[in-house]
Amino acid sequence: MPLLLVLLAGLGLWFWLGKRRKKIPALWLGIGGTLAGAVLVAKGMPVVGALVATGSGLWLRYGEMLMRGRSAGPPPPSTSPAEIDRAQAAELLGVAPDADREEILAAYRRLMARNHPDAGGSAGLAARINAARDLLLKSKHN
Repeated sequence: MPLLLVLLAGLGLWFWLGKRRKKIPALWLGIGGTLAGAVLVAKGMPVVGALVATGSGLWLRYGEMLMRGRSAGPPPPSTSPAEIDRAQAAELLGVAPDADREEILAAYRRLMARNHPDAGGSAGLAARINAARDLLLKSKHN
């Protein structure tokens, strides 16, 4: 029985350390519930203790998602790469609308070097830069 208590307490600590960076509302409720479940198991009520510890563990794992779903505001404005037109694409890349292929590619490479997700940039902005490059290069072929 003490081994089970140690295992459950370790599980609660593992959840707590894994979620410390993410600010979950009522985090202490989940930690306290996990420890209370471990104590109940140690005191001879394994079914109730296991249910309390399991519920608390699930709260620690999914509580942030549940709380975010309740307080979600309006959806963010759409920034789909498909909604960009030729003038916006040229402005995004910093080239003239009638720029040639080499200018477009040079501007694209310069922007992606600064804004690539692997270099700390935004994946959304990188997608918009890719869409702008594709749109401008397609219009050169047509």
